[in-house]
Amino acid sequence: MAAGSRRRELNGQYGWETCPEPVRKLVMQFVETYRTVLGDNLTGLYLHGSLAMGCFNPLRSDIDILAVVRQPLSVKEKQLIIGFLLGIRRKAPPKGIEMSIVLANHCRPFVYPTPFELHYSPAWDKKYRDGEVDFTEERTDEDIAAHAVIIRKRGICLFGKPVSDVFGEVPPEYYRASLLSDARWILGRLNEEDPLYVVLNFCRILAFFKDRRITSKMEGGEWAINNLPERFGKLVSGALDGYSGRGADELVDTVSLDDFIRYMKGELGLV
Repeated sequence: MAAGSRRRELNGQYGWETCPEPVRKLVMQFVETYRTVLGDNLTGLYLHGSLAMGCFNPLRSDIDILAVVRQPLSVKEKQLIIGFLLGIRRKAPPKGIEMSIVLANHCRPFVYPTPFELHYSPAWDKKYRDGEVDFTEERTDEDIAAHAVIIRKRGICLFGKPVSDVFGEVPPEYYRASLLSDARWILGRLNEEDPLYVVLNFCRILAFFKDRRITSKMEGGEWAINNLPERFGKLVSGALDGYSGRGADELVDTVSLDDFIRYMKGELGLV
């Protein structure tokens, strides 16, 4: 085990190989359910995000899974999968589960913005429960490009074909556009988002724009300590401590946070 991964495990952060058994069982429920519902149509299930990158904190992280299928899903298949996801919500980490299903022919060659068959996250939970989602509507998601980049670089195949057989190269301009879309989404929800998430996600985004580094939020924060102006050191360190479980859950220095956001908007051309 790498030294960095070992330090994170000691601080209550995990990767797939070392995660708590309830988390592993929950993920394997995904595999079993998707194989049952989708059968031979399922090309593969791929883990990305913090659990794949060795910085999963059960109290602060979500579980990120991307499924790939050969043919479009029926409405019935979509309903069965959403029913499963709604049913396991209470077993999931507090931050929940994020899942998308995409067609294999949109992964190789990679299509951007990426059409998707189905998406679920806590933000969609109430809409699904209230029957407000049209399962026949065609949608795209700019975030999937970023997910595919992580899967190609550090993702874990939970079931099915190897990553290299399924995902084609994501052009850098697609990844940049995906990250900028995420940044705009965060800026539109500053009053709702966890400040720790805001700080570390912006660090992750800027690490790519400045140094073409593909990082987790934790690694993005560690990069920022050495690469951002010194005045942001305490803010980023506090975010890292809170995210890892070593420090307080909240950032209290709102003045520095406001300054940080202005700086990031300028660096990313979002002013």
